[in-house]
Amino acid sequence: MRRLLTLLLLALVTACSAPSAGSAPASPGVSAPAADRTVTLARPEGPREALVVRPASVAPGAPLVVVMHGSGGTAQDMRSLGFDDLAARDGVVVAYPQGVGRTWNAGACCGRAASTGVDDVGYLSALVETLVGADGVDPRRVYAVGFSNGAMMSYTWACAGGALAGIGPVAGAVTGPCPSPTPVTVVAVAGTADDRVPLQGRPERGWASLDATLAPFLTADACGTGSTATDGDSTRTTWACGGRGVTREVLSGQGHAWPDTATALLWEQFAL
Repeated sequence: MRRLLTLLLLALVTACSAPSAGSAPASPGVSAPAADRTVTLARPEGPREALVVRPASVAPGAPLVVVMHGSGGTAQDMRSLGFDDLAARDGVVVAYPQGVGRTWNAGACCGRAASTGVDDVGYLSALVETLVGADGVDPRRVYAVGFSNGAMMSYTWACAGGALAGIGPVAGAVTGPCPSPTPVTVVAVAGTADDRVPLQGRPERGWASLDATLAPFLTADACGTGSTATDGDSTRTTWACGGRGVTREVLSGQGHAWPDTATALLWEQFAL
């Protein structure tokens, strides 16, 4: 009887400790990152936070999309734009970093981040490095998306030679020097009725026009002649470039806001 009880207890312990069907046992000391978490990095300006969404569909070597809010906005605000759903569908990690004082230092814009000289390029680069290590994302497939001041930050990051595969600035402009950006895919969205970041730029503030903003990227990407097509309120110009592409989407009547079509357009042009 004693032997029988011992065998029954051994079987019970074994069953309780075995991994469930369809799951792999965890390696000692290694755990997968949480699907939805906050990543905090120590920086000279103080602790910096980013919301990181890692869908269950993510595999090693997945792309990373960094989505940046506008001046006065928050990381959480940007989650309402639909990137999470697309990331879950296609196995992409998305990071929503928070700017200092709800702003980014894009050179001639904006607010506290610019006035105090925050090194946002350094912060964003450190965030990418952290996620490459923690989530196994592909450092060659990192994309930066932003609205308004966040869009300006995406340009600034690319102009600084950041290791980016593509940028998706919406309602933004180059607001600092950009002599020789790294070749990068660009999908720029702008509106004809945008009075905050107009198509002609704001020279008095050091903000380039849309044409001047795209010029250094067209040169860096060795682009040829663009082709333009109009569909309803959209006038889209595309350039085929050496392994990269540049797209300019101008929306008639669109003000300083995120267009309903922008998220899907960026995702499609990045081929995520």
